[in-house]
Order: sequence, then C-alpha cells, then structure tokens
Amino acid sequence: MKLLLLLVALGATAPAPSAPKARPANRHAPALSAATFFREHNLASLWRLNAESGQPLVLLGCMGTQYRRLELVYESVRRDAHNPQLYHVRGKSRERDRIMPFAGTIVLTTVKKVRVTAPPSGFRALAHYQATGRFRLREAPAEEGSGTLTGTLAMTFSRTAAGLVYMPGQSTEWDYPVPGEGTKFTCTWTSAAHPEPIQLVWATNFMDIADSVIERFRIGDRGVHINPKYARMGWSRYWENDEWWAEAEEPLL
Repeated sequence: MKLLLLLVALGATAPAPSAPKARPANRHAPALSAATFFREHNLASLWRLNAESGQPLVLLGCMGTQYRRLELVYESVRRDAHNPQLYHVRGKSRERDRIMPFAGTIVLTTVKKVRVTAPPSGFRALAHYQATGRFRLREAPAEEGSGTLTGTLAMTFSRTAAGLVYMPGQSTEWDYPVPGEGTKFTCTWTSAAHPEPIQLVWATNFMDIADSVIERFRIGDRGVHINPKYARMGWSRYWENDEWWAEAEEPLL
C-alpha cells in the first residue's frame, strides 16, 4: 500500500515533458559545409511567412527589464545574389502604439545537422539542423527616437519533402507546451536619443520559449494563463488579429 501511495505522489508531481532533444548527427559523417548548405538552401521563408496561412509571420518578443511586449514583421527578406549567407531585410516593429520601420542585414555563419529524439507524431523530416548568425537592423532615421539593433540569432529547423520548415511544438497534459523549432533573435538597441541601451528578444516561436525568457510568464498548474503582473506591459492577451504593419489605404476621392 505504501508503495502504491508513493507511485501516485510521484506521478502527481512529475514535471512537464522536455523539448525534443537535438543531438549532433553521426560524428563519422562528413562535416557539413556552411557555404555549400546556404548556397543550396534559401532560408528567407522561415522568417517572413507563416507556413500555414502564407501571410506575413508576426514575431513576438519583449524588450527591457520590464519585458514590454514587442511585435515584429519582416516584410521583405531577400538573399544576396553574390553571397548566399547574407540576407537583406526590411520590416516594422511595434511596441504599444509605436510602429517603427527598419532595414538591415542578417548574416548566417554556421550550420550543423542534428538528430531529434522525439519529433511530434506525423511529422516527417529528412534532416534537422541548427544554425547561427548575426544581424544589424537600423530603424528609420527620420523617425523620432530611432536607433540600431545589433545582435545574434540561433535557429533550429527541418528539411522535409516540401522544403525547409519548423517542426511544430507539442501540447502536453500539463498545459505547458513542448517547444518546437524556430529562430530566436537576441540583440541590444542603442540610440543617440537614449543614454541607456535596451536588451530585446523576439522569436518565431516566442510563446513556446517565453517561460525561459520572462520570469514566471505563465502561471497555474492547469488552465495555464499569462501572469497578470505583465498585463500593463502589453501581455493582457496572446494575440491580436490586426494587420498593424499594413500601410493605410488612401481614401477614394
């Protein structure tokens, strides 16, 4: 009887399953050449488009020590014609009611093949990869308080018969998601108009990784919800279905 009670107690306190672990591919396999891989594969769609809807991909993130909500869209991602590891990007970010255009570059520097031990049921991949790089985005100089974002990115993605995609996350019985693949951008914002630099993080799968970025972002054992303390920082809702990045249409005369 004591053994049965012990097993029940252990089951009740078991943590949520961890994310599928990416392990290095066979060490005896030939080394993956970054130059060759990036020449053969264009990664632009992984940052620009929602794979399901084909619409612009809205990336969520946070800024500063108070974790103010940030949204960002890459409206244009173009691989350089002469350097396949260089991408020219253009887009907009939004923090509350402040919408800021930006333009800049992303440079991919490394890539390696990895193994995923527990992919979601039904997800079929030919290979899984990890890549890293750096980026520099300059906000529109004409905008008041504009600055420059300089940082690094880390990404995981899969190659399937349909092309390069992110392996989706998985839900669990504990209501905490098992993160899928995605790209995480980490940077510092600097501006001549502000004396102190500000740290920013945004990602294609931010809601999957938010708990590792924002302290006690989600609370509750079941029926998990966003911590109310972050409501005034813009986190009173998960999502807003408005195309804030779209240019306002000119009125018909």
